[in-house]
This record gives sequence, C-alpha cells and structure tokens, in this order.
Amino acid sequence: MNEASKKILTATVQEWAKFTTERDKMTGIANEVAALARKVIQESLAFLKAQNVDVECDTPEDLKMLKVPIHVDPVVEANFPTVKTSVVLKCGSATRAILINPNMTISAGGQVVTYDQLKKAIPDAFATNGADFVRDAFLYVARTGGKE
Repeated sequence: MNEASKKILTATVQEWAKFTTERDKMTGIANEVAALARKVIQESLAFLKAQNVDVECDTPEDLKMLKVPIHVDPVVEANFPTVKTSVVLKCGSATRAILINPNMTISAGGQVVTYDQLKKAIPDAFATNGADFVRDAFLYVARTGGKE
C-alpha cells in the first residue's frame, strides 16, 4: 500500500473515531436530559395527584396520567457524519421534543439553556415546559381516553 492510500484510510478512520466519540457523548447527554425531564414531569404529576387527579408518579420510570403511560425517551439519530439528539415526551398523542444542539444548548420551548446550566439546577423555562407537556397530556387523555 502506498503512502497516499494510507493517508486516505487514516483520515477516514480519524473521521469515524470523531463521529463515534460525538455519538457516544451525545447519547450520554440525551440520557441525562431524559432523566431530568422525568424528574420534572414526576413533580408536576405529584402536584396533580395532590389535587386528586388519577396519576401514577411513585418513580420517574413509571409515570401515568389517567392510566395512560408517559414515555420520556432519548433519541439519537447518528448518521455519519452528523449526530442529532433529542428527548421525546409522549403520552397518547400528546408529544413534545427537547432538542439537544451540537453546541451543548438545550431547547425545551422558550429560553435556550446550556447543558451545564441544566446540570446545576433545573431552569424555570425547563420546568415550565414540563408542566405544559403534563397539561397537554392531561387534556388529551381526558378527551380521548388516551387513544391515538
């Protein structure tokens, strides 16, 4: 194999390594953002439970609204050379997405926050977005019984 061929293949391997590192990093961040979103939703559901609304919120992993499960799923679309990351909130057909940008900012409706800010303390805009989702999910499930 000549030097030009080796350089081409070495550059390809380096690009692939960069891509897999980014994919793995963004997967970890998506999982953390999903865990924080579950916590925010759990707090909103606990408030509704105190108001005698039929919800289940004993653990962040088992959330239900009027017997309909709430899903909070990290989504990583890794198609070389790009990685797109989000967290999808879903209850019946009520859906929201939290976008995780490559520059480590989080867009959850309203004000954009940095990943570092989110790790330190949950910003009001993030908590408000969670409450908006819970409200939308409640209204949807109350009207349709959770059927899509």
